[in-house]
Amino acid sequence: MLIGNKVILRPLKIEDLPKVNQWRNDLELIKLTQGIRFPKTKEMDEEWFNDVLRDKSNRNIYFGIDEKESGEFIGMISLNNIDYISGTANIGYMIGDDNKRSLGYGGESIYLINKYAFNILNLRKIITYIVDYNIISIRVNKRINYYREEGILKNHYYMDGEYHDVLILSIFREDFLNYEMKE
Repeated sequence: MLIGNKVILRPLKIEDLPKVNQWRNDLELIKLTQGIRFPKTKEMDEEWFNDVLRDKSNRNIYFGIDEKESGEFIGMISLNNIDYISGTANIGYMIGDDNKRSLGYGGESIYLINKYAFNILNLRKIITYIVDYNIISIRVNKRINYYREEGILKNHYYMDGEYHDVLILSIFREDFLNYEMKE
């Protein structure tokens, strides 16, 4: 478990499945996370969820995000496509309950998983892809966690009748460690 001031990151549990299924079918969350745009039945998500729980490749690591004070499961965060030779991984997260967004849970979750990635897994670079209209995630990653823009995938993601740019943001271990020392 990774413990912060506001959140606890812990392994996903099968009991999380109902909320995960609800979130993965929430159109607003799909728009923000560039998620799969097709309906997902409970059975489909159960199969996906079991694959996640049984995955022993260590290339994808998923955590549940619990609100520390209440113990409530409020979101998920993951490191994906981990390349231990190059020392890179992609990060993705969602705060599922819209009442829990913009309260600092996402920013702290990103900080905790970065700390884990750099100090425990010995990775050197974390990358995220954020659609241009997801202003909150861009702000959290750039201002709070010091991710830098590496590039833009122009007209990359189709949603609501138009194509949107996707920003490529990253942070290197040395930048994270410098940021951490300032805290």
